[in-house]
Amino acid sequence: MMRILSEIVVTLSASAVMSLMIKGTAVVAFGLVIAWLARRGRAAVRHALLASAFGVLLALPVVSLIAPPVTISVPVAASDSVILPLFDFILLPPLGQSAPARLGAAPAQQGWPLRSLAATPLSTMVLYGWFVGIALFAIPVIRGLLQVRSLRRFGLPWRHGQAVAERLAPRARRGVEVLLSESVSGPMTCGVLRPVVILPEDAQSWDGKDLERALVHELEHVRRYDWAIHCLARVACAAYWFHPLVWAAWRQLTLEAERSCDDAVLGISEATAYADQLLGLARRRSAVTRSPALAMANRSDLAARIGALLDRRQSRGPVGALLVVACAVAIAIVLAMSPLRMVAAPRSSTPGAVQSIPKWDAVSIRRCTNAPVAPAEGRGAGVSQSPDRQIWNCVHVSTLINQAYSIFAGGQSKLPPYPAPIERLPSWADSERYTIEAKPQGNPGAGLMRGPMLQALLEDRFALKIRRETREGRVYLMTVAKGGSKLLPFQGGCTPFDLVHIAESMPTIQNPCRESHQTKGPNVTIDIPGLDVDSFALYITRQGGFDGPVLNKTGLTGIFHFHLEFLSNSKPGDPGYTAADDPPFPSIFTAMQQQLGLKVEAGKGPREFLMVDHLEKPSEN
Repeated sequence: MMRILSEIVVTLSASAVMSLMIKGTAVVAFGLVIAWLARRGRAAVRHALLASAFGVLLALPVVSLIAPPVTISVPVAASDSVILPLFDFILLPPLGQSAPARLGAAPAQQGWPLRSLAATPLSTMVLYGWFVGIALFAIPVIRGLLQVRSLRRFGLPWRHGQAVAERLAPRARRGVEVLLSESVSGPMTCGVLRPVVILPEDAQSWDGKDLERALVHELEHVRRYDWAIHCLARVACAAYWFHPLVWAAWRQLTLEAERSCDDAVLGISEATAYADQLLGLARRRSAVTRSPALAMANRSDLAARIGALLDRRQSRGPVGALLVVACAVAIAIVLAMSPLRMVAAPRSSTPGAVQSIPKWDAVSIRRCTNAPVAPAEGRGAGVSQSPDRQIWNCVHVSTLINQAYSIFAGGQSKLPPYPAPIERLPSWADSERYTIEAKPQGNPGAGLMRGPMLQALLEDRFALKIRRETREGRVYLMTVAKGGSKLLPFQGGCTPFDLVHIAESMPTIQNPCRESHQTKGPNVTIDIPGLDVDSFALYITRQGGFDGPVLNKTGLTGIFHFHLEFLSNSKPGDPGYTAADDPPFPSIFTAMQQQLGLKVEAGKGPREFLMVDHLEKPSEN
């Protein structure tokens, strides 16, 4: 169970969208819980806490983009498989046929087409859906701003109300304008730099005390910058439109803002008199079907406000210095949470494997001053071994890292779906070459010498510090094209082998099938008898020039004969390039669809990266 949870955490963290959703959920849930724990405290304190939570929600995506990532290693069991997003493709049967019983199951008949939505990763679909939702939920915010603009433009100045407001707030730093409008059913405040209090037309007939209480309430909104906080919270709700906790926090925020301003009114009025005024306001608003979209007061919250007014046990007062503390805590949360990223730290399935790794008796390292060109470096060229010696002849350090941490990472040859890209590697690691001659203790075998023992050598002599990181990157999803598969059946004559598990299959195979690989200029022709589709996906990943792993989503089983002619990415001057005047072949994408009936589309999915934190040039001996 813990292994599954660890892999789920790493997979979700690999997606920027899912990671942001998790962090946002944690923030808003924390804010709601703290506000509930402070329910007997001052409303202004709860409002400050919730406002800080919304500030964190808005800052999370921005800081996540600009802040350097802070990785947290999550132990996961070593696995041959690549963790993929859930539901990264959808199978749709032709008309008149039924779908397989299990999503992702192989079709019952060969040629049963896979169509997209096919090959669209979940993370991409979620991202597009998120943006569409933001656009839709931003419409009420924009409409509300336009309504407010109209209210300010067509509202009538009220001199008496202006005089009362100036008397109640004589030292206000911002001049507050008081307007009358027939479009509002109750008092409301808007504006930040030029705040405005808008009253209904019947406010001219209000009792003097009622007018004072209404203006004190609205002036408190102005003093606390509640309009700005309210608008930013609505923007956060539009950005996190799918999240019920965010909407619950927004409603609680608006209620606490009203209760904070109600507490200010109790400084000049009796609670019962103010409660009667709120009841009258509720009756007037019940006759109005719609309120301005960005109005802060909510008719449904009046019962809670009146109950709080009449509760003598309720603490009251402004937030004071706690506002500074809340802002500091919010900033700390943003800085701490935004860059966090969970990465996989694969652990061996055999706990004692690290202790059993043999040691080197002697190691000699020399820099190659006249390094020969090795076109096939990384595929075995420049490496030789005997039972008592291992030699890497004039190879790049990047090649050594790829061997040690990708191909032979587990102590035996295993071709990964795609070599893990090595990041933050110094430039000299790809330009300078070294010859390493090492003598092991005993006879550990080539797999251990090129994998775990080479890792120890690099960490000792090159001061290498490296870690694995899983995050979202480019992948290619291979499905059956619309016209059906064109794969040729295997005719026999040789023994097929499993390229994915080549180390286990090759030693026991007699007369294994051999590939034919021919190049004429940029044109490439490959002919491979006896290969399954998983093995072909691995083969074409490496030979087709893809910048990410090709993942088999065809559902096809069996052994096939693959013949493909395509245009490579090679150009004059590249190792092994030979000039030719032949017409160019189609691109790898077109060739696979036309010649094999296989469609390949780029997408996004979790990828493993090797991150170099430190690397030094070795001392020669």
